[in-house]
Amino acid sequence: MHRSDCVEIGYVAKAHGLKGEVKIILDVHDTQEYRDIPLIFLGKGDKPLKPYQIESFHHHKQKEFLLAFVGVETREASEDLVGHALYFPIEELPPLEDGHFYYFQVIGFDVVDKERGKLGTVRDFADGAAQDVLIMTYQGKDVLIPVVEPVMGLADFEKKEVYVNLPDGLLEVYLGE
Repeated sequence: MHRSDCVEIGYVAKAHGLKGEVKIILDVHDTQEYRDIPLIFLGKGDKPLKPYQIESFHHHKQKEFLLAFVGVETREASEDLVGHALYFPIEELPPLEDGHFYYFQVIGFDVVDKERGKLGTVRDFADGAAQDVLIMTYQGKDVLIPVVEPVMGLADFEKKEVYVNLPDGLLEVYLGE
């Protein structure tokens, strides 16, 4: 499996206990959709991805989970996995309703506001303090758009556009006006 065939969904945060478990952090919208997966790929740096069969998957807190992998049975073995990113095959992602999207799917799309029209392009997404944010490049500056209803709309994959309804004054805050 190659990185180009996968999406990064989290990382191994630390070893847990003495029997090979690890604590992982999932960076996904709905963690429940990943609880019953039998296999995940781990990668670090530019090394090839390696498949790991999941033996057990337990909720710890919020987006933190405890995982045991088949064949990883000691603390030393689990410590070797710390810092590895977790990858999931794109083709196995749960389907979404029309117009809904996974963040990675709209990187590079145009951002189109209901009132102002085309504004800029989606550069990335990030975890915000209260909610995730879309990072848009607008007039040479990064603008953070909250990923919440009614601000964030749907995407048009044919036109490569993401629709937003920006709150009054949001752009002006970033432009210093």
